Formats: sequence, structure tokens, C-alpha cells
Amino acid sequence: MEVIDNQEMRHFEVRVGERLAIIEYQIQERKYFLTRVDFPKKFKEDGRAEEMLKITLSTIDETGMRVVPMTKFVKDYFKAHPELKPMLPVGIHL
Repeated sequence: MEVIDNQEMRHFEVRVGERLAIIEYQIQERKYFLTRVDFPKKFKEDGRAEEMLKITLSTIDETGMRVVPMTKFVKDYFKAHPELKPMLPVGIHL
């Protein structure tokens, strides 16, 4: 899966047929605030949404920046993957 960081639109994206799967973000104070997700229904049902998020988090991790989950989907992913806790800023508890 190729996840593209569309910096102009401030989101990570994957083309799914005629649609885009997106994870929107804002960057503030060396943190990625993951503010919104929009996935086609089938994309989420078959696990590709989690795969996209995993790739997105890997990309962010390479920058050395932290992640602030702002959506239920991203928060739930962090809860299911405690090994990602070091990516959270100090003071963020899920």
C-alpha cells in the first residue's frame, strides 16, 4: 500500500478506486495532531484502514515527532498497540 503525505492538503492519503482514504493532520509544536479520518466502508472493513494508519505512524515516527490522537479510530489503535506509547507526548494518556 502506498500512503502519500499530501502536505498541501495536510493529510495522508491512499487512492481507493475513485475515492481517497485520508488521515487529516495538523502540525503544532513538533506534534502531529491526527484530527480526522475518512475511509471508504470496505477499506475499513477489510483491515486496510489499520494498515494505512500503521504506515502513517511509521512515517511520522521517522520524523521524530510525537502524535496526538484526536479521533476514536486512532485512539483505539494506540490502545490496541501499547508498544506505540513512546510516540505520544508526555501527559497524553489513553
